[in-house]
This record gives sequence, C-alpha cells and structure tokens, in this order.
Amino acid sequence: MATTDVTRRGSRHPGVGNRTPSRNEDFFEEQELKELRDYVAPIRTARRVRLTLTTLVELWLVFGFDIGPKLSEELGDMGWFLQLLVIMAVLEVVFLAIRAPFGYWVTMVYEKKAGHSTSTIGTWIKDQGLEYLLSIFVGALLMGPAFAAIHAFPDTWWLVGGLAIVAFLIVVQFLAPVLIMPRFNKFTPLEPGPIRSRIEELAEKSGVKIQGVYLMDASKRTTRANAGVTGFGKTKRVIVNDTICQFPLEELSQVIAHELGHYRLNHIPKSFPVSALQFPLTLLFIDLVAGNETVLRWAGVLPPADLGHPASVPLFGFAFGIPLAITGLADAWLSRKHEREADLEALELLGDPTSFVGVWPRIVLADKANLEPTPWEKLKSTHPEIAERMQFGLDWAEMNDVSVTPPAKRSVPEPVLTEGSTAKG
Repeated sequence: MATTDVTRRGSRHPGVGNRTPSRNEDFFEEQELKELRDYVAPIRTARRVRLTLTTLVELWLVFGFDIGPKLSEELGDMGWFLQLLVIMAVLEVVFLAIRAPFGYWVTMVYEKKAGHSTSTIGTWIKDQGLEYLLSIFVGALLMGPAFAAIHAFPDTWWLVGGLAIVAFLIVVQFLAPVLIMPRFNKFTPLEPGPIRSRIEELAEKSGVKIQGVYLMDASKRTTRANAGVTGFGKTKRVIVNDTICQFPLEELSQVIAHELGHYRLNHIPKSFPVSALQFPLTLLFIDLVAGNETVLRWAGVLPPADLGHPASVPLFGFAFGIPLAITGLADAWLSRKHEREADLEALELLGDPTSFVGVWPRIVLADKANLEPTPWEKLKSTHPEIAERMQFGLDWAEMNDVSVTPPAKRSVPEPVLTEGSTAKG
C-alpha cells in the first residue's frame, strides 16, 4: 500500500554505509537461483580467460617484445603526440583481436541463445569499431596531458596530469549525452503519456530540473531493462530504455526516483574528490615504478628515452591499470553507498516499499542478474546485491511502520505494456 506521509521526513533506515544482512533464499526459489548460477558461470569463465590472455599478451608485448621502442623507432621523426596516437592504435588492434572473439561468443552466441541479446551482426561490428575509435580518443585525452605534463613539469607532472584527467572526466559527464551516447544509440523525445507525465512529476517532486525525457532504442541490442539521468545543466536529461517501458508504472517510478535521487544528492560531484585523489596517486605510482630506470630498461626504453618518450606508452598503459585496480575498490565502496542512498531517496519520495521491493525480481528476469557474486566481485561491484536491496526496502518499511507486501518467491510476472511508451520519430 502506497503512502505519502514519509516523503522527505528523514525516515529511519538501515545504515547506507554497510551491507544490509540478507539472503537470496528469502526472495528466490533454489531452482531459480540454480538457473541464474548456471547462466552466469560460462560468462564468468569467458571473462576470466579473456583477462588472463590479455594480461599475458600485454606483459609479453611490453617486457618481452619491447613493442614501444620498436614502434617508436619505426615512426622516426614523427612528433611525440602523433607517435602516442599511432602506438595506442596498434596496441588497441591487438587487444581488440583478443577481446572480439570472447565478446562475439557472449553476445552473438550465448546470450542470443538465451534470448537476451537482440543485436545483429551489423550492429555488433559497428559497436566494435566505435568502441575502438572511442578507446583511442579517450586514451589520447588521458595520456596526452600526462605526457605533456612530464615534459612541462618533470617534478610534479603526476599531480598536474592527474588533475587534468579529473577535469577531462568532468567535461565528459557534460558532453556524453549529446556527443558520445548518440553514436551508439538513437534518442528520441518520449511521447506525452503516463510514463512521461510520471517522470516529469517525480522530477518536480524531487527538486531536480531536467531538460527533457528521452527514449533510447536499447532493444536493438538487448532485452535488459534500465533507465537513468545523465548530463549536467542543459544536457541533463532522463533516459528511458525502451526495454523498461513495459514495466508497471509504479515499479518504473521506483527506478526513476532512484536515478533522480543520485542527482538530488549530488552524487556525481561528490565522487570527484575521490577521482581527484585516485588519478594523481595512479600517476605517482607510474612515476615511481614505471619511471624507474630499471623498469624502463626491462621494457626496452633506453637512455636518452625516458618515461615521457612515446616508446614508454605501452609500459605507461600497463602500469596505469595496477593502482586503479586498488584505488577502484574505494571508489566501488563509495558507489555502493551512493546506491543505497538513492534507494532510500526512492523509498522516501514515493513511500511505496511494495513496488520498491517488487521491481527487483522483474529486473532479475530481464537482466539475468548475478545473484551470487564471488567475494572479489562483491568488492569490485558498484551496486549492492539484489537481495540486500530488497531487504533494505523491507527493513525500511518496518522501521517506519509503512505497510508492505513482499513479492512471493519466483513472483516474476510477465511485463505489462504501459501506455505512452512509444517515441516520436
């Protein structure tokens, strides 16, 4: 039963900085858990094999083949930035050749057979090309300032370069909805109707100013359901995947209220201080370790070349990922905390824990979610586990004396078509 008397009152709730004790068995039948376990296992294995193979190849290219110095020598008198671009492009071709077979099997074979991938061969190939170009573009915008800082500020380049990366990420948040995302999907204004009216009502109620509501053609690739708020200022908009428009309106409202909660609580700006530490520390690690003369020699980067020479690009890129894997754990913890805060926002804004708890089994059905992550996957995850989020809703309802009807186990009804879910154009 929905209620509105808890809206914005600062309700009692479980702690958002810690896990909410929960059990999958309280919400899902063992057979369903087994089916999900069996579905996730081959994908997990494929990812582990891909990661192992990619790491071994990268180690050999950097320290065995000395690919950086060899490519730099072939490029001759070409300027350092152009050399950087060419070397990154060559490396990305190698890594794409490793990733592509695994990605093809997961998307075009395994998930296709399971009915979760709707992508065509043409769409898949186009995505590979776009991701290749985007990776070089992003790499240039990340590594370019770092290498420039090495030349201009040899003693403090890691600090200057790290802050430049943070500034770049801020710009990306602003431009992504209008420059990057449309390269992969089509976005059209959502037609007037119950969904659009409800989203606009929730935005006004939450105090988040949006510049529009757009429908994304996610169904051309997948059946997975999602929605979100993206951008800043004039680019801030609600994005609704066409795959989620068939959710009952009250459950869809929970997803939208959660996403609006991220913006009302300024979660993206609050994450910038973490990045402001994360990236300078990452570059400091590169300076101390990859910039060490012995390590440079191992990679074939010999004097007068140094860390700022294009020959060190492969070593630089390899070293970049090591501290990020460690500092990323703190980033993941903060993200999980923000997700719980956004869940709380949805509960307080709508006062409808029944729909909040009920939307998760539907998402599990649509996404084939991994309900049993490994300990390492839990540490890396940016979102709390599904059962934890469901229990959070039930605990919130009990602590605030709000009526709630938990979904029955395996209660995952077929999607119900909601009016107003079509787009213009």
